[in-house]
Amino acid sequence: MGLDHPLAQAVLQEVADLHAFFEAWLSGTAENTNTVFSRVKSSLGEEFTMVSPSGQRLQRSDVIGWLRGAHGARASQSSFRIAIAEPEILLLRRPLVLLGYVEEQTVGDVVTRRQSTALFEVSIEGGRRVRWLALQETWIDPGS
Repeated sequence: MGLDHPLAQAVLQEVADLHAFFEAWLSGTAENTNTVFSRVKSSLGEEFTMVSPSGQRLQRSDVIGWLRGAHGARASQSSFRIAIAEPEILLLRRPLVLLGYVEEQTVGDVVTRRQSTALFEVSIEGGRRVRWLALQETWIDPGS
């Protein structure tokens, strides 16, 4: 099953949408309200865990707490952008989807890349719902 499967499409849209939110939130262009921030809280499953690029394991509350306080953290930096590249479905077993992708963050002329692997639970019956269950990010060496 490839990227054209309905569950894969739902996951790809969620990844694009949430990273667009992160870009707006971190750059300070998103409104700093609980209502706007609820976008993140509603996406991360209660059991969500993340392994950061430096190897630190974070729980849902850690990630939400950091993000809530990081509004506008990139506002003073020129042209902050987040792009998603090289999406690949690693496993699709309804209702679970395992997606690999590269996240590229650009600040001015500096680009950092991280290989990301995310596990989602997806329901498309009766309205689409995509929940992030786990995420692991690993730095990609700029020379590779």
